Amino acid sequence: MVDGDRSGARRRAVLLAALVPVPLLLAAPPSPSAAAAPGCRAGVPADVDGGGPDVVLGLPSYDLPGQPDAGALVVLSDLAGPGEPLPQRVARRTLVTAADVGLPTRAGARFGAAVLVLRRPGGACADVVVGAPGEDVAGLRGAGRVHVLPGSPQGLGRPLETLDESRWPGLGGAQAGAGFGAALAGEDGEWLAVGVPRRDVAGVRDAGRVVRLDRRLAGTERVDVVQQGGPGAGAPEPGDRFGEVLHVAPSGLGPLLLVGVPHEDVGSRVDAGALALAVPGYPLTQVSQDSPGAGGAAEAGDRYGAAVSSWATSLGDHAVVVVAVGVPGEDVGRAVDAGLVGHAAVELFEASPTSAGPLRGRRTTVTQDSPGVPGALEAGDRFGAAVLSAELGLGSGRRHLVVGSPGEDLGGVVDAGALSTSRVDVATGATLAGTGAAWSQDAVGVAGRAERGDGFAASVAGVLLTRPLDDEDPVPVLLVTVPGEDDGAVPGTGMAHLGLPGVGSLALVPPVLQPGAGTGLVGARTLPG
Repeated sequence: MVDGDRSGARRRAVLLAALVPVPLLLAAPPSPSAAAAPGCRAGVPADVDGGGPDVVLGLPSYDLPGQPDAGALVVLSDLAGPGEPLPQRVARRTLVTAADVGLPTRAGARFGAAVLVLRRPGGACADVVVGAPGEDVAGLRGAGRVHVLPGSPQGLGRPLETLDESRWPGLGGAQAGAGFGAALAGEDGEWLAVGVPRRDVAGVRDAGRVVRLDRRLAGTERVDVVQQGGPGAGAPEPGDRFGEVLHVAPSGLGPLLLVGVPHEDVGSRVDAGALALAVPGYPLTQVSQDSPGAGGAAEAGDRYGAAVSSWATSLGDHAVVVVAVGVPGEDVGRAVDAGLVGHAAVELFEASPTSAGPLRGRRTTVTQDSPGVPGALEAGDRFGAAVLSAELGLGSGRRHLVVGSPGEDLGGVVDAGALSTSRVDVATGATLAGTGAAWSQDAVGVAGRAERGDGFAASVAGVLLTRPLDDEDPVPVLLVTVPGEDDGAVPGTGMAHLGLPGVGSLALVPPVLQPGAGTGLVGARTLPG
């Protein structure tokens, strides 16, 4: 669990290759008679249709005829060859609607609002877990569902299973407007957390909750609910939408579920935000910027918890999970909504049995004025709207903090958006001077150009295209969404970039261009098998 420097033949080769930008190639949409891809490749975490590593995007705002916001997926196929850790090409672009996998379609279903790609142990191809939070359940409008779609060389198939809140006795059944499936987090396909942020709890409207499904013990299925109130932290309040931001940190105790609650009110400060930790067998704990030890102060509209990421390191004789928390509405000095990244932590004690301390705030904060963070602090940047911690293929694989600022202005281009990467001190989360890199659509090796309202880096995910050999290190790349991208005369079609700052990127463009379809666009997180 100790985070440190990495080395190896693959890493050195990648860093040398990084001196040359990744080629920016786009493939035409496949013809209806295109042959099926070869079988799914071993050692590729995300191969859903055979032939090589894929990326899946969710387009929850995609319209079908007479059905606005029905939603869709885009599968971008065979992005790299065997042993290639960096993206090289797009062999196929496939639009997948609910009807294409045998499901009914409906206006407002928002199929694709949350997406995970996972490879089950022994599975030939990866599966795709899709949230459709606006789907109806037994006549209950917008109760929400989650579908598990199997991959195959012929493409995604009919669901292996469909989940909703009516499936499990004791959960109170499905509820109209609850939005089951608005957020997803998981670990290796056997443990899944599903956000239900519009669920009314104890009569409190839109308080929200999370449903956890645990199948790690063969032949069993354990389901429970995580929500505020009772012996846990906080109390359900109208509009909290607990469960709209989920992150899971693996540990010796099993998955540690972190829940961002950016709409939590702290005292009279509306939407100041909070972060909660759910550990199996322990009460829910919660922090805000007003908690002891936390950096900053809770203010109305801060939205602390709008994005969450974490890493594990050692602290003396025990381990600690450090959590980076996005606070995109933070005012920094007179710069309104400039944004900030705060920190929290939970300590893990390797006693018998292993135990966990409560979630605690940390004083470390990061802004665009911090050492090693590129760019200038400005009003409306919303620095922290997206947060990712990862060992990137930069600087010998040291831990980096990746932060999206979708409101960043580039010159006179308003809200074009940008992303920054900075090395961090793994013990504290503080960024290190002289280590930062910036990325935008005006950067060398990035397709397109910065335009007003693009919102580059509205969301960020880490993608591992190929598994390393035993003596090599993983080389993750970044999947960055640009929901406001216009394509020619078609506004808001959306797109994504896959690559690394200073290296280049592969442009990921939907095969069907539709006005406004990029709203809410998300990139699928990939889970190992």
